[in-house]
Amino acid sequence: MNDIEDDAEETMAKLPARVQTFIERLFRDPRYLLVGKAERLGQQRISLVEACTVLSATGEVRGQLLLNCEYELEGRPDGERPYGHRSLVDYYLSPAGGASTPLTEEDLALLREESWLHYVRRNFAFLLGDFGLAREDAEHNLAIWNLVEQAQVSDGSKWTYMRWRPWIERDRAIAETLWNLQQGQADQAATELYRGQRNIEQYGQRYAEQYAQEEGEGKMLCEQMHQHLAALVELLREEGAIPVSLEERLDEATARGDADEVERVRAEMIRRAVDDGQ
Repeated sequence: MNDIEDDAEETMAKLPARVQTFIERLFRDPRYLLVGKAERLGQQRISLVEACTVLSATGEVRGQLLLNCEYELEGRPDGERPYGHRSLVDYYLSPAGGASTPLTEEDLALLREESWLHYVRRNFAFLLGDFGLAREDAEHNLAIWNLVEQAQVSDGSKWTYMRWRPWIERDRAIAETLWNLQQGQADQAATELYRGQRNIEQYGQRYAEQYAQEEGEGKMLCEQMHQHLAALVELLREEGAIPVSLEERLDEATARGDADEVERVRAEMIRRAVDDGQ
């Protein structure tokens, strides 16, 4: 095992064993096998094996093909620079890309491919304990979703993207939480998890009508993503890794009508904001 893989194991080992198991189960995709990290020509990459289904010309399944692949650790995972830019998002948001113009179906397909690359690398980053990279990839895909949401495309095409936003928000919240724990910022980790749960809950309420029309597990996507974050909160609290966030305490006190507790929590929020500002 090389030094990079040793560092990854050491990073994951800092997490409680039950949290490690939770992360490994949540982010292991059976379609992709993580080999480790590789270095070629002085550049670090993620080495993986991808299982591809082989179809005949008529669509019949002929078997599976295993492909050896590598992903870059910076920029687009496949190393491409679309139109000379770091990513398609950067291109479409640039003057050359003209973000205000309608996105075509081809544009949407290309963005979907880019989001998938970042999804796969994000999973590997979680397994390697590189929570900063996992957060960056989640934020990149949220940027794609924001671009599509604001673009001039049909509601049907837009929803094929927007329906998955709670999944990305779950991953962003988990990555940010674990990164904060690495930095010894337990309070901020607790806040990120609570905000993630609240964001997903509010999103589900905002698009309740659309989710109600989904089939199968799609109807319950927001609930499932919320449950995953709640399960991680419970694990981390049982391990003594995070406290109850001030935002959660404030919401609970407000719901109870406990004015004294509301005042105490708000005062603590102000004190911490001042300390952080210093």
